[in-house]
Amino acid sequence: MADLYGLEFVGGPDGTSNPPRKLDGRIVGAKKRRTRSTKPATILNVGDRLYIGKLPANAVMQSIIGNFDTSLGSTTLSIGTTATPAKYVNAQTLTTTDRPTSIGPRASAAVNGPVATDEDLWVTIGTAAIPAAVIGAFYFEYTIAN
Repeated sequence: MADLYGLEFVGGPDGTSNPPRKLDGRIVGAKKRRTRSTKPATILNVGDRLYIGKLPANAVMQSIIGNFDTSLGSTTLSIGTTATPAKYVNAQTLTTTDRPTSIGPRASAAVNGPVATDEDLWVTIGTAAIPAAVIGAFYFEYTIAN
């Protein structure tokens, strides 16, 4: 059986560099931070965007969670930046109620390194509107060295 190392540990504890290189503190042993954004008491129509916060420079996206009191049915949610609207979540539905449910990030974004600049994060509503009476919130967690 082979011993393999995650990419973040190559050159460090795997012994391939002498002296071992320092591990990236933004990824390994980083501090986790969480941001919450509550849905306003207004209808969110197809094509509307909801600002949910800022991913700071040098941060790595770890998780995106939705928690709603009502199934969103066929409504799709995409989360990303203005330039790349589905960077972290691509047209996911959220039908679980009253329980925090992971909806991202997509694998292609989860393995990215830290972002170079601050990113404003937006949820884009697709397929069907979210009624005004629906109560819910989005959370995103990221790691950062400082």
